[in-house]
Amino acid sequence: MAWLKPFGVFALILILCAWIINAYVVVKAKARMYTDPAAIPLVDAVIVPGASVYRSGRLSPVLQQRMEGALKYLGLRKGAKLVLSGHAIPGGYNETTAMLDFARRNSVPLEDILVDEKGRSTYVTLLNFRRSSGIRRILIVSQDYHLPRALYIAQSMGFDASGLVVSEDGISSSIPSREYFTRLKDFILLRISRWFNAD
Repeated sequence: MAWLKPFGVFALILILCAWIINAYVVVKAKARMYTDPAAIPLVDAVIVPGASVYRSGRLSPVLQQRMEGALKYLGLRKGAKLVLSGHAIPGGYNETTAMLDFARRNSVPLEDILVDEKGRSTYVTLLNFRRSSGIRRILIVSQDYHLPRALYIAQSMGFDASGLVVSEDGISSSIPSREYFTRLKDFILLRISRWFNAD
């Protein structure tokens, strides 16, 4: 059973590295996270990452919080584009259509809305926007467990990014266990993309 000892040491090192990376991502983003829309620096685009929608087209609570937060900021600071990014299947499940309908029902002019139906992940959402637009001053609207990763990705891609925290009743939301692994995945993905100059 001596072989278990080096395996255990290796596993411990991996866990420690994952913890350090998670902590690093959170620390890097913390100074750019806001709970008050009025305190956020001026931006040129407000990005709302997609989340689940119901079959009826109604937004899930998570996505509705994001959309309401974005609209609250836009109500204070006119002129910024609203970027709606999410997963869409032709003729089927579509996050961005539901998001667009919500924005239009809340009187956001169509000419101020940009839609990305290929935003399968936060990384892809930000990469698509960087490739399609010269805008670099952005606001990302999301829950507090998701924003550190989103802001870390945005900053690594060269955006001047701020984040608006949206949580029900202002209470800090619990962190889904998968978020720890997704932070690690995106941390590695950013370094691979730099190495191969893929972006």
